[in-house]
Amino acid sequence: MNATGVFLYPRFSEYEISVLLSVLQQSKKTIITIGLDDSKLRGEAGLTCVPDTTIANINLENIDSLVLPGVDDFAHLVHCEALYTFLQKTSKYNLTYGAISSAPYFLAKSGLLNEYQYTTGLTKEQRAFLNVFNEHNYQSKPVVQDQKIITARGSAFIDFALLFGKALNLSFNEKWYK
Repeated sequence: MNATGVFLYPRFSEYEISVLLSVLQQSKKTIITIGLDDSKLRGEAGLTCVPDTTIANINLENIDSLVLPGVDDFAHLVHCEALYTFLQKTSKYNLTYGAISSAPYFLAKSGLLNEYQYTTGLTKEQRAFLNVFNEHNYQSKPVVQDQKIITARGSAFIDFALLFGKALNLSFNEKWYK
């Protein structure tokens, strides 16, 4: 199975992945939602979700891509070592990654973003404070693709979704989102 894993964590931003989920559905791409555990969680807009599987149970051979939505306040995830260990583990599987808004932080902290050009919704001051970003590779653009890593600012969620769909060679109607 070549599914897309969509990582869900408390306070994830629903709108940042809304169009991406539509692109995946339109192209009949299987979606597997992944949680830190199997608990219900609530997105930043209040949507309650139950992940399909967990980071402990996901078979990474069944996914070819992983999406990380932003989160309006990720203080509760800064010291979540299970998240970073999981992301490091995924690096062995040649996945396409999509990280939007604050989510590039998770890739950077895991060491997966060090060699790649990226963008993020985090300010220069925030990136400096967090001390995990390679500032030399930062691009002041709404969306950046560097090989198999796609990053975006939260406001660029439509372009992020379209680029992610194209990176996976999916068949979908872009006009739906213009």
